[in-house]
Amino acid sequence: MITFPRYATTYSLFVPDEESAREGARVLTGRGHAIVLVAPDTTTDSGWRIDGLDEGPYPDGDDRWWAAAEHRAVAALAEELGGRLSTSMALPETARRFFPEGEGVRDPGIVRELRLGVLSREPARTPAPAVVHGLGGREPSGGPTGEPIVLDGLDDVDWASLTGAYGPADEVPDILRGLAANDEEWEGAVEEYFSTVVHQDTCYDCTPETIRFLVQLVRSPRLFPAYRLEVLIHMAYIATIDPVPATGEADSDEAAACRAVVDHLPDLLALWPEASAAVRAWLIVLAAVRPGAEPPPEFEEFRRRLDGPSPALDLALALTSGDGGAVRDLTLAAASWDEEVSAMLEEPFTGRTRELKILFHLALAELAPSD
Repeated sequence: MITFPRYATTYSLFVPDEESAREGARVLTGRGHAIVLVAPDTTTDSGWRIDGLDEGPYPDGDDRWWAAAEHRAVAALAEELGGRLSTSMALPETARRFFPEGEGVRDPGIVRELRLGVLSREPARTPAPAVVHGLGGREPSGGPTGEPIVLDGLDDVDWASLTGAYGPADEVPDILRGLAANDEEWEGAVEEYFSTVVHQDTCYDCTPETIRFLVQLVRSPRLFPAYRLEVLIHMAYIATIDPVPATGEADSDEAAACRAVVDHLPDLLALWPEASAAVRAWLIVLAAVRPGAEPPPEFEEFRRRLDGPSPALDLALALTSGDGGAVRDLTLAAASWDEEVSAMLEEPFTGRTRELKILFHLALAELAPSD
């Protein structure tokens, strides 16, 4: 059933010259944008901008899917024109009220036909697999004991010589002690860690130094089980910001942090015999960061015992074993029901970085505790 989205999307493309702007405007017009304008870019001496408004209609009510399809197409157009893209969303009446000024280049009378014609060439979302294994549920475990964990070697690091998000990393040991306190203030310590040590997909030279202390926390029997799982999830995130290829060298703080996680995988995998099912699932995800080894038999056995589909664990096992065909098939399948995976496939990442980012995204959706 044809529907109109609740929110309109304004696409602003900043391109090198007028010729590029008019070509881009022609494409957006052909895609059925309700308003298309071109104008000189006042923020540069020679650039131009194109503004297009997508108000729909869409082939059905799956707004997120169709909006993501349009975003991919316009992002590809911006790259083709040598420009950059900015977007915003608002209620249609608000978007029109604040729409940028410029020369209009479209006939509003044919929007509906063009919009539906373009999107009819895009596949609709396929049903996502029905995940029934329950690994994303919270395990009943009471509350944290507040029994502190001693972090060996914390004072041996010259933290003052390292940097974090806001300068010298002097406060990092106190942040780690906050995590090691193992008490009700945990979330505050986590927020500090992801403000100072890792910040908006950025690591610092202090970040790799913290990994061994996170591993000590995870391996401590005293750590509250929910905190243990949370640290493993955070380590999987850190390891997939800028993964290091199997034979490559770390050339960024993000890559060095990934390498630190990889170096400590044997310590993490030692948790397996006594680990809960949820922890085991995240250990499989973490093991995928280090490619090229056949998954241990216990990984395969764990997967066989799970009921129903598990896109995240299947992808993790394929990545661990280096089965490129299975990795390709699994990521393309995920892209058919998850618009964020589709977007990741278009990003200019290296192949392995893209695959690991998709893995972490799928693992969060499938394996992270839900309320």
